[in-house]
Amino acid sequence: MLKTAKDAVLIVGSDDHGSISSDMIRVRALVNCFTEIGEAAARLSSTARARVSAAPWRQIVGMRNIIVHVYWGIDAAELVKTTRDDLPALISAMEAALNEWPAESE
Repeated sequence: MLKTAKDAVLIVGSDDHGSISSDMIRVRALVNCFTEIGEAAARLSSTARARVSAAPWRQIVGMRNIIVHVYWGIDAAELVKTTRDDLPALISAMEAALNEWPAESE
């Protein structure tokens, strides 16, 4: 999930939603990123969710459901906005959680 969130940020870069919307490959790449993030979020254990408790897990999974089931209504501007406004905080929270995650005993 962390790598995919970082991929979405790279896909968007500094471009506006208009230039991304006109690039079918980038739109499909973003759709795939949000699908993967939502799938991973749906499968997180309660322990993992608690480690990143500030993340809006229900909304993340809900966005995936909309993308997968209402594909003709995907709003590229919303994907770009979410990538810019929400993913950086999620990335930071996941990185912090991973840094604090207990090492597996050998």
